[in-house]
Amino acid sequence: MNHVLTIQTKNQPVVLERLLQVTRYRGFEVAGMEMKPMADFSGLLVTLSIVSDKPISLLTNQLNKLYDIDYLDCVESELTQTQASSMRA
Repeated sequence: MNHVLTIQTKNQPVVLERLLQVTRYRGFEVAGMEMKPMADFSGLLVTLSIVSDKPISLLTNQLNKLYDIDYLDCVESELTQTQASSMRA
C-alpha cells in the first residue's frame, strides 16, 4: 500500500535523520521525499511517499511521538493494488 505523509517539523539539524530512522525501523520503504523550509523559516515541510503492506498506523503512531513533529497528515495514495502489482512485475 502506498501512502503520502505530510509532516511539519521544527527546524532542527537532525529532524530528517530521525524521520528516516523511525521509518526504516518500522519496516517501511521510502519511495520519495521532498523537503522545503516553511515560509517564515520556523520549520520544515516534509512530504514522504511510503510503501509497505503493514498498517500505516504503526509508523504514524511512532512519528507522532517525536518531539520535533508539529503536524502529521497521512493520505492513502491513488495507486490501486492492481497498478502496484503490475509495477512490481
